[in-house]
Amino acid sequence: MTTQIDHQVSVAPGVQTTVTNKRRAPFSWGWVWISFAGFLVFQVLLAQFATPYVSRGYQTAHFRFLVEGGITLAAYYLGGFVVGFFSPKVRLMEPAVAAGLAMFTALSVGWFTPSIWMHFSLIKFLLGGGLAASLAYAGAFSAERFTGSVREDEF
Repeated sequence: MTTQIDHQVSVAPGVQTTVTNKRRAPFSWGWVWISFAGFLVFQVLLAQFATPYVSRGYQTAHFRFLVEGGITLAAYYLGGFVVGFFSPKVRLMEPAVAAGLAMFTALSVGWFTPSIWMHFSLIKFLLGGGLAASLAYAGAFSAERFTGSVREDEF
């Protein structure tokens, strides 16, 4: 037989009193920069893996752009996964913020190039940054689920 004891707890308005708050860590810029570095490392590693296949024979520029895009997207997911896996507490927002910063950094190349294709655009930043942040968040969430730190309904 199991008994349940309810206790009255007084909390400030808007404060959640779930187990999630006990596991979730305050936002950390250190983990943002670790995530940012992780994205770069995974891009380099994945590019090293793909280079022999892309450089062999003739491929169209479109194919190379698809491979480069796939490497970049995979790097955001994998970087988020690594942070979610190795962080001692739940870290979901840090990889997402780092992905937005990484996208901003990548698009800032347009400030220094005269090409119309390389210019900075708020629409490019919002779409690309949103996609990158979503993938990094999904990677971190997947790792936190894998380690048992969050449940599926805590998305």
